[in-house]
Formats: sequence, structure tokens, C-alpha cells
Amino acid sequence: MAHLLIVTLGPIQDFIAAARRTRDLWFGSWMLSELSKATAQSIARECGFESLVFPGVSEPGELGRESATSVANKIVVRVPAGKDPAAVAQRGEAGMRARLEELRDQAFDSIDPLFFEERPAKAQVADLIEFSWVSAPARGEEDYAEARRRAESLLSARKNTRLWSPVTWGSEAPKSSIDGERESVLHEDLFEKVKNGEISAEQMRKRYGVGPTERLCAVGLLKRHGVRKSIRHGHRFLSTGHLAAWPLYHRTKNLIDPALAAAWSLYLETLRQGGVDLHDQEIIQGPGWRHPILGVYDGSLLFENRLAELFKEVADTGHREEDLRAARNALSEVLRQVDAGTPIPYYAILVADGDHMGKAIERQDSFPAHQGLSQALDRFAQSVRTIVEGDHGGELVYAGGDDVLAFVPLHRAVACAQALANKFREQLSGFPISKKGEPIRTPTLSAGIGISHFMDPLRGALHLARKAEKLAKEKRDSLAVIVDKRSGPPVEVKGIWGTLDERLKDYVTLHRADQVPDGAAYELRELGRLLDGTDSGDEENLKKLVRKEAERILQRKQPKHGEQEKIDPHVLGRLLKDLDTSSIPQVADRLIVARLLAQAADEAGEPLNPESGGPQ
Repeated sequence: MAHLLIVTLGPIQDFIAAARRTRDLWFGSWMLSELSKATAQSIARECGFESLVFPGVSEPGELGRESATSVANKIVVRVPAGKDPAAVAQRGEAGMRARLEELRDQAFDSIDPLFFEERPAKAQVADLIEFSWVSAPARGEEDYAEARRRAESLLSARKNTRLWSPVTWGSEAPKSSIDGERESVLHEDLFEKVKNGEISAEQMRKRYGVGPTERLCAVGLLKRHGVRKSIRHGHRFLSTGHLAAWPLYHRTKNLIDPALAAAWSLYLETLRQGGVDLHDQEIIQGPGWRHPILGVYDGSLLFENRLAELFKEVADTGHREEDLRAARNALSEVLRQVDAGTPIPYYAILVADGDHMGKAIERQDSFPAHQGLSQALDRFAQSVRTIVEGDHGGELVYAGGDDVLAFVPLHRAVACAQALANKFREQLSGFPISKKGEPIRTPTLSAGIGISHFMDPLRGALHLARKAEKLAKEKRDSLAVIVDKRSGPPVEVKGIWGTLDERLKDYVTLHRADQVPDGAAYELRELGRLLDGTDSGDEENLKKLVRKEAERILQRKQPKHGEQEKIDPHVLGRLLKDLDTSSIPQVADRLIVARLLAQAADEAGEPLNPESGGPQ
């Protein structure tokens, strides 16, 4: 008798989110996908490649090591009659464990063994992955849907009945600085020697990948030292400062400007003379992509407030302040040549997730139908890298099934999310979730964009992006954007596809054409607060008064930095129409978010198309 086998690997979200640097996030996400691929590959070797349901890959090579395929943490396979599902699951776990040990050894071999506690480190990694499996008999094709439901029910029960055994690696060492879950595996003598000056902070960073007060467990060190060799940034991932500098990178990527190139070379030389190790600022080693002007260097070098941090790491020669001043002057000349002021210090994290996927799976009542849905999800996941990196210049962290996590340039964030939603709808168009007699509906994609300052903790930025995703999922088929600027509370906007995204594009165009003065949004926001806490009896009258005041505010504004006497009547009409269909605070917040996106588009040198935009 055949069986339906479901295997899950965990933990997922907590493991991925435990990240202090982008490298921690990137490698943790990639490693979990690699372990899922190894599991699926081992199971496929036992049962036949054609037995796989999830992942829905189309050829065996997609499950190879370092392949571009991302695989989610849930493996579903139909075990042929005559095969023992327990033995198949054990084969999958053995494949996963072998790959985990391989990645562990690659990372740990690069760590100086002098102050590294290798034995407890290996024990911590061995306990990292929770491998769970269940199976249910599938007597025939007509019993497939029922077998899947039974297996899912068993899986839920399995997750609620975990067995907790004592850890083998506990000690009195300080906990990890990242998540506080596991003990540090770096001996405390290391930190004492740094404190006493016997080992420099720079030597510590190069030998162990940590800061002077940063304790890391084995899992943190695995993320920090792990290597993926097949991509251009294999030796390190991009810093948040580089992500924030993307608009300027975009602006200069096609320039042939000798004056700018000379200014950049002088700036690099000034840093070298000041003792900064530029090798540590490279984002590419060996042949590969390089910027025609800025070369292989991390974009965080374009931010003046990063210079003080760089020079803190330089041994004190008595000339540090003088060297820092020279570097600031050289950087100022670079930005002057680019015709840019201080770069925008914000970057975007995009998180997307499919809507109604449970219903879509429930509607697939046969093995081929379930496989077809899985293959559609795989086609979407395969297209995500092209959309994020090829079309919008971002960096993909993870794309498995209907989940996406990516860094995207601020000026391309909304367009990238919109393209992903369109591609998802296209790939899943053949899998209706509506019942017979109802209008045809198919799965959709909701996306959240979190915009954070590049010097804020990465964990907070990830939380912001996931909060935006949850906001979008409240309505489904939606977009939500949250901007967390260092001044004032976060600004949130949300709406279904075709409304919020188009309005934001429209408002970006108006801002870039200087048709909406910056102060208008903040005055509207303050005005909207008048409605907070009003009695229901006075609410309607107050709404009318506030609406008239909003119109008066807009009518007296002078665009073009005061050169234009009034807002163009056509523009005014569009804003007033939005005020009639949305609340005043909603319109104000959209204008505030669009203003930041417009600044990023200007910084990137994006062409201004007055005809683009949304509602007329």
C-alpha cells in the first residue's frame, strides 16, 4: 500500500530572524533551504523523483547542492507500495544531517581554534534542526485527498507533542548576544585578552568574526562563517549601508565620468593612508560584477556617519582626527561630483506570502493535481530571483513556494512587490479556490515592505517588514508599507493591489514634479487627528468641517518651492477625490511615504514620466 509522507524541518522563522548582520540572515535562510533540498533529494532517491509533491521541481538537478532552487521546510512525497515510510523518512534525515555537518565543517575550519570550544559547538549544531515526519496510507488515487488530510492532522498533533531531552552542551558561559538561546562557544579568555590589549579588536574580528563584546553560540558562528561559493557575494553579504546606497549605485552605474572616478580613487587612497583596511570593504572577490566607478566596494563608504566607525577600528597613531577630516572632505567631493547631497540612509526589506494557499491545496483532490500546484509554486519561486535581482536590482534572500524575503532598492520597492504579485497571480491562475457557482477566484500574493534606517538593528528591521506583511494579510491580495524614520512614529499605509500601489506611484510623480509641497502631508495629518475621540453625534458635522479645512490647506499651498502660486487644478482635483474615498490621515500618510520614495527615485536618477501614476 502506498503512503503519503510529510516531513518538516524546524525551527524556521525564529532561526532566520536571529540575525545581527545581513550575512547572518542570508546564510541562515540559504542553509535551511540547502537542508530541505538534501532531505528531498535523499527521499527522491529512495522513492523516485516522480513521487515528490513538494518541492515541485521539474528535474533532479534543481535539488543539487548550491543550485539556485530554494526549497521550503516542508517535504511531501507519495511513498510507493512496498516501501516503508519510516525508512524513507530516516533516509531523508540522514541526507539532511550529512549536509548540515558538511556546512558546519566548512564554517568551523575557518575559525581560529585557539579560543574556540569546538566540542560543544558541534553538539549545538547537531541539536539545531527538529526533524519531524508523519505518514498516512493512501489506498488509491481516489483516497489521496483523504490521506493528505489525515497526514496533516497527524502532523499538527506531532508538533504539539514534542519530546524535550536534556541538552549535551549546556555550560555557565554567557549566552549568545544575538538571541540569548545558546551559550557562547568562544572562550572568555579571548575577551579578556582583547580587554587587556593583548589582542586587538581587528584581530578578533578577522579570526572569529565577532566584535569585542559579541558572544556567539555555534549557530551564530555557523551563520557568520558559512560560505556559499556559487554567487558573486559568496564570501560576504551586503551591508545595510550598501542597501541604503543602492539609489546612488543605480545613478552612477552607466556613467563614464573621469572627474567622479578620480574623486573616488582619491577618497579610497585617503582611507588607505588613514589606516583603513579596504580589503574588508570589498563585496566581491575574484571575477564578477563590479561597478564602473565605485568598483568592488561596499556602498556604506558613501555615508559620512560610517567613517567614524571605520576609524575607530584603526590603531591610534595620533592623527586619527586629521585622517577622519581628510576622509570626510574626500567623500564630500565624491558626492559633489555625483550631484548628490547626503545619501538617503534608508533601505527596504520586502516580505511576501501567498493568500488562500490552504484552500488551494484543499481543492487538489488527486496526486497529479497536487503535484501540478506544487510545480506552479516552483515556477513562481524560480522567477523571483529574476524579478528581484535582474529587473529591480535587489538581492534575494529566500524564495521557496509562496514565501519571499528580499532586500530591494528603495526607489524600486513598490514596483518589485507589484511585479511579484502579478507573477504569482499568473502562475496560480489555473488553481481556483472558489466553490462551484461562485465567481472564480485564484490564490493571490500579499506583500509587506519595511523601510528602516541602515544603522538600526537588523532584527528590528526584519520585525518591521514582517509587521507590514501581516498588515497586508489582513485584507489579502494587498500591499502594506511601513516607514520607520528616526524622527517621529512609524508611518503605515495599506491597500489592495491596484489602489495603494497606483496611488503611491501617482504621489511619487507629483512629489518629483514638486506639485505637492512637503508640508501639506503633515498639516493634513495633524488635521485628521481632530476626529480622534469625537462623539458619534458630532462626528458627521466635524468630518464636513475637517474636509473643508483640508481643501483650504491644499488650495493655499504654493508648489515649486513657492514659485507657483497655487496647486495645479488637475492635481488638486485628484487629491480631493482621494480625500472623498479615504480618510484624511490615510491620504496624509500616503503622501509622507511617497515623499521618501520620490527622494530615492531622484537620488537614483530615475526618469520622470509625468504621464505615469494612478487615479485621475
